[in-house]
Amino acid sequence: MTRTNRLRRVGILCCHCLRNLAFRNAGWRKGAFLLTEQFWINANGNFLDIAVLEWCKLFADTHGKHFWSKVVTQKQDFNRGLLKTLDATQADFEAYVQEVKTYRDKFIAHLDDDEIMQISLLGFMRKSVSYLYDYILANEDDGNVFSDAPTNSGNHYSKYFKEGKAAYEELKQQA
Repeated sequence: MTRTNRLRRVGILCCHCLRNLAFRNAGWRKGAFLLTEQFWINANGNFLDIAVLEWCKLFADTHGKHFWSKVVTQKQDFNRGLLKTLDATQADFEAYVQEVKTYRDKFIAHLDDDEIMQISLLGFMRKSVSYLYDYILANEDDGNVFSDAPTNSGNHYSKYFKEGKAAYEELKQQA
């Protein structure tokens, strides 16, 4: 895979993760899901699961094709900036990676014996993906790879959060 293709695919994964997080988050108010029908509860859970899968490709699967270090040339600078953005230590981030991987492995990929699902802090997930996306746009796009892509992660997330919020509100009013 060429660097251009890999860079573009990492950007796509970032956008997919952020879109799914936005759609998932749009359905929640004060810790409660807005709808009661199983279809929408399941759809909202699927948004989370896809976001987790995409995030793991970017930050948890160190030997995977789309792991962040495969496209970032200044790895130490990126890592320092990521930890600063997250207001976390390397140990904090590694613990978070393990928590998300556990959720992925025990509840998405398999249904193991654990009976209680722990959903990681999604703000941490959003901030890390946003940082990666904005970083590669600013520092790694040496061939105009992202000419047709969102210009920043915040606007991308906000667009889909608003769309999701409007859809959930409309559904809630119809119920």
